[in-house]
Amino acid sequence: MIKVEALKKSFFLDKREISVLKGLDFTIEAGERIAICGESGTGKSTLLQIIGSLDRPTSGSVTFMGTNIFSRSEKELAKWRNLSLGFVFQFHHLLPEFSALENVMTPVLINNLSMPEARKMACRLLQKVGLEERLNHKPGELSGGEQQRVALARALIMRPQAVLADEPTGNLDANTSQEIVDLLLECNREDNTTLLLVTHSQRLAAQMDRTIFIENGLIAET
Repeated sequence: MIKVEALKKSFFLDKREISVLKGLDFTIEAGERIAICGESGTGKSTLLQIIGSLDRPTSGSVTFMGTNIFSRSEKELAKWRNLSLGFVFQFHHLLPEFSALENVMTPVLINNLSMPEARKMACRLLQKVGLEERLNHKPGELSGGEQQRVALARALIMRPQAVLADEPTGNLDANTSQEIVDLLLECNREDNTTLLLVTHSQRLAAQMDRTIFIENGLIAET
């Protein structure tokens, strides 16, 4: 499903080149559950952002279902992300002025579905993640775990082929973290959704099919 080849990413600081990713090669099959692990600063989040087309590599390629994603225009990439990928971040990135329901509806409305259909889909997902009583609450009125459930529902509403999650349980207690992981695993089982998770949690990584370890910008082992 996903093929990463000779992937490199560098940044420049005061005219000095800093190499973050130094040539990664790996593949991910449809429906696989993958953890990306490594020390802080090794490029895990950078890799996830490139696979999700939120950033571009310095060189190398990312192929999704046989197509190099960076052969698309920015407009095409935006549409592809909306239809094919779901994103879950450590800090939620919910719209603070919108209710939980409105936050989850947003990807559907962007894709030009009707308001009634968007509302129906969002209500169903929020009920699935246990927030049927919190539909009209804004993010500031929700706990951290509830906010992450809203973010997860938003990520899943378009039934993406892959979910990319960056430290999705990083700010949560152990019980809430496992509830979020269970929801991701349920999504994987029911829809064969590919999961690609950046995490420092060995407990979370152990529940994936395999782990990609990044060390000094390279894959240490898989």
